[in-house]
Amino acid sequence: MLNYIIKKITQVDRRDLEDFYKLVFKNKYKSLIQNLEWWYRLNNTKCEPIVLILNNKIIGHLGLLPTKIKFNGKIKNASWYIDFAVLPEFQGKGAGSTLVKAGTNLSDIQLAFCNQAALKVYKKLNWKINYLTQRLARPINPIKWVPLLKKTNLKILKKIYNFSLIKKTKELSFVEPINFTQNMKAIEKNFSNRKNDVSNNLIFVRDSSWFEWRFSKFPYRENLRVFQYKDNYLITHFQNSKGIKRFHVLFHFYLNESYEVEMYYLATKWAIENNFDLIWSCSANKNLTNKLRSIFPKIFHKPIIIASNSGEETIYKKLELGVQNIQAADSDMDTFFLGDN
Repeated sequence: MLNYIIKKITQVDRRDLEDFYKLVFKNKYKSLIQNLEWWYRLNNTKCEPIVLILNNKIIGHLGLLPTKIKFNGKIKNASWYIDFAVLPEFQGKGAGSTLVKAGTNLSDIQLAFCNQAALKVYKKLNWKINYLTQRLARPINPIKWVPLLKKTNLKILKKIYNFSLIKKTKELSFVEPINFTQNMKAIEKNFSNRKNDVSNNLIFVRDSSWFEWRFSKFPYRENLRVFQYKDNYLITHFQNSKGIKRFHVLFHFYLNESYEVEMYYLATKWAIENNFDLIWSCSANKNLTNKLRSIFPKIFHKPIIIASNSGEETIYKKLELGVQNIQAADSDMDTFFLGDN
């Protein structure tokens, strides 16, 4: 076994960290370094990213994003494992497992989105694996995915492709989104008055400090837009990634859930009329995803692999059911594309 050393990222030279990020996070290393405190919520000193060091060199990294989960009326500290990377020459030598194990000492519950390489590590360590969360997507502008088609066909192709959805939303009101930054206080107030999930399953706790971090202090908050309709609120993020104009649904909350589905249709109608290429979201709520099939056809659903773990046996067993109220804003799903801007 190699003599690995674990350190928190605040214990290493920022220049060494940046050099490592350049190697393993090529698309987003600039955003990471410029917004390090926000990205990993570094005000939480008990749960911050860790690095693996060998011979005074950073060879591995595990981002730890602190959050909270409620179960049976009790609030537990949890962490998302994000930005998990090991230099290629050290993969398969226990480096990844060493990082994952070290992270379990910093929170009661651990969660991670998995690619196939990371999945092998989590399975090896007996983490729970579930496929209950669905990535929801809909290409709005088909020509961006079929570049051989003539550009002169763009408008008619788009209209034909979205015909059924345009027809379904034709009679709905037109809702113009508002700028998040310019309306921050009012949105925060409505968030604090929202209806909370009272499920007995594992659920994310989204308090005022979470909202402040995720939205009010979001480095790209100028790109946030909020749709309001009959006491429903949809926080969205507009991005232009590799020439694709993306419309990300980050978070939905309501004072009156009766118009939850209609809110999504209104936002999609606006996205179509304003020439977006893709609308994207995620959910583990089967009831909601089924109702939104006209927007997000099943053919574009894709399971998001989530690995999870806890040292508490009762919670460990419950993790098979996943965290029921997950949304895109709960982790770093929306930030995957920031480095492409």
